[in-house]
Amino acid sequence: MAQVELFKKTGTYTNRDGEEKNYTNFYVRCGDMNVPVQVSYFEGEDGKDPQYNARRAVMSAFAEPLPDKPKSDENAKKKLKSDKKPALQSFDDDCDIPF
Repeated sequence: MAQVELFKKTGTYTNRDGEEKNYTNFYVRCGDMNVPVQVSYFEGEDGKDPQYNARRAVMSAFAEPLPDKPKSDENAKKKLKSDKKPALQSFDDDCDIPF
């Protein structure tokens, strides 16, 4: 059985009006893949969802901070760039068959 984990990533962004806003994105890790999850807003007859903030708070309380991606090793990148593909060698077998 695969393990499923809940993560969150928080930060800030600047909106179109130049205001700095906070965000929280949620992810479910299934195996080695992170799947984004969005808390839905269910609009009632009065146009509001009184449980929305509670659902987001529960998700935030149970989610762990999303770990940063490991930085790739600079030496490994250089090694990949310096690896050359093998060159084709001509081969003459003294055969009279034209190709």
